[in-house]
Amino acid sequence: MNHTVTRNVSGTVIPFMLSAFSVFSISMVVQSLSSAFHVPVSVILIAIPIDFIGGAVGSIIIGRSADRIGRKPMMIISVLIFSISLILASFIRNLYELYVLWFAIGIGVNSQNGISYPIIVETLRKSTGSIGGVMQGTYFLGFLLDSVFFSFVHSWEHYFLISGIFSLVLALPATLMIIETKKRTLPSKPRHCLSGNLVYYTVSLSLIAVAAFMISVTLMSVVPTLLEEIKISNSFIIIFSVVGFASFACAGYLSDRFQKLNITIYFSILALISGIFLYIFYLHSVLLLFLVLAYVSSGFFGFIGVWSSETFPAEVRASATNIVLSAGRILGGFSPIFSVILIPDSLKDGLSIMIAISAVVSLLGSLIYFRAQKIRSTVL
Repeated sequence: MNHTVTRNVSGTVIPFMLSAFSVFSISMVVQSLSSAFHVPVSVILIAIPIDFIGGAVGSIIIGRSADRIGRKPMMIISVLIFSISLILASFIRNLYELYVLWFAIGIGVNSQNGISYPIIVETLRKSTGSIGGVMQGTYFLGFLLDSVFFSFVHSWEHYFLISGIFSLVLALPATLMIIETKKRTLPSKPRHCLSGNLVYYTVSLSLIAVAAFMISVTLMSVVPTLLEEIKISNSFIIIFSVVGFASFACAGYLSDRFQKLNITIYFSILALISGIFLYIFYLHSVLLLFLVLAYVSSGFFGFIGVWSSETFPAEVRASATNIVLSAGRILGGFSPIFSVILIPDSLKDGLSIMIAISAVVSLLGSLIYFRAQKIRSTVL
């Protein structure tokens, strides 16, 4: 591994993990915030879709800037936005401040994620699925880090403060290590990815991204509260996080060997099975088994970012990748709320239905992608 690869992989993977650590920190304190502000859990969970709306809006702007100015400066700005916003969250005194800061965190986190994929593709040029899977899998390591921090710091104020400082101190120096990968070219308009045959790839990858966010965000946002609700130790989050990371890394490796479309289909079918059986069974032991299966099935999220970056030309790569992921951020970000609204009396059933829906959406996106490949081969 050469000098540039070492610096750029480290400079993207570490902040990627800490971005997940920042955005999902709220998952650990949903009940605490609910009690502190005297509102239902669902009202606190609104911060999550607000975060992804912020991400969708901000990441397109910052992604466009990354195509015009460069990857590294925009990565630095993104890290500063989500870390400082998390620090400020420790001082909130009402729900509106929580929503505003989570909107800002969303801008920073999702911009950082969207720029990371082009850096990986432009640095490595091969085995991107494997590295992308490991990088995306650090979402679960960030989630695990949240649970570790919360086991020592139970006050949500101190938890946000310490987490934000930790994120800033580790993520910023890592980002500064990055060696710029953007070559100076005449800028293209982001709409170019929505023209010609690329429109089919944009639509198909957007649907797969929606499904990927839908299943992963729901699992990481809802499961801690579900475990608390059914009186099962939160220590299982450690197991789920390890399983999720391993699945993302494995899916990324398999995508390099057996094509990303094929692996997406297989994992989507597994998600559909886990969602159906999670809905049917109620015994806690069986419930935990199918939750593990659901975490495994989310593995196709591991390579959607690099898959998108590989698909689009370099001059619109960051912009197009963020457009694809923005669809996932918006609809996937609402999935925790949907899981609560679908069946108010059963968080488990709402979760299982969202997992099944995500699988169907992913299979639809895969079908459109397959069709796009057929059209391209016919033209050629």
